[in-house]
Amino acid sequence: MTNILEQAIKCDDGDRAARIIMDALGIETDEAANYCLPQYWPTDREQRAAIIANWLQAEVEFLA
Repeated sequence: MTNILEQAIKCDDGDRAARIIMDALGIETDEAANYCLPQYWPTDREQRAAIIANWLQAEVEFLA
């Protein structure tokens, strides 16, 4: 089994990366993802990781 975060960070499509994480965590609504993820998905892995981290933090706050 591959690491879900690694798989999402490697993904060239932001929507697909979000779906990978949402499916793995059982997140049903994409409201936080739509708000946090940019329309342009960066090519830099560090930028992608930071975006995913910010999104997951916002998701936690949204669900709390």
